[in-house]
Amino acid sequence: MAESLARRVGPFALVLCSPLPRAKESARLIAGRVDAVEPAFLPEMGGVIGDRIFGEMRTLADWAEVLREREDARKFATEQLATWARVAMRVAEKDRVLAISHGGIIELPAITLAQRLRAPLEGASFGYCEGVVITYAKGAPTKIEVVRV
Repeated sequence: MAESLARRVGPFALVLCSPLPRAKESARLIAGRVDAVEPAFLPEMGGVIGDRIFGEMRTLADWAEVLREREDARKFATEQLATWARVAMRVAEKDRVLAISHGGIIELPAITLAQRLRAPLEGASFGYCEGVVITYAKGAPTKIEVVRV
């Protein structure tokens, strides 16, 4: 699946991942390298999703419910979007960045961004080796889409 994803969305000007070994492994499988470990991709989430059972979080609608219910989830998503914006500023306008993170850390800010851009994502499901592609122009996100293998 990682190789299929690499053929469809690569090459990448920058490859970042969270500090977890499985994130590094995924980045190497998809892009063939890791340029940097980004600690912000593995923040302390505490109660934001700690009380949710990951097996029950199958669709973006499940994560959207967390956002509707919890102020801490909305704050977390906003902080992650700021991290994504800082990453986008490290590359040129047409460059692609691969950022590997984990459930909740991608879903919550992706839904928040989709809502801001009025892009439909909530019905989609996330699973292994799926993610989002965000297009930035002049430092601001303009498009978001789910990528599936």
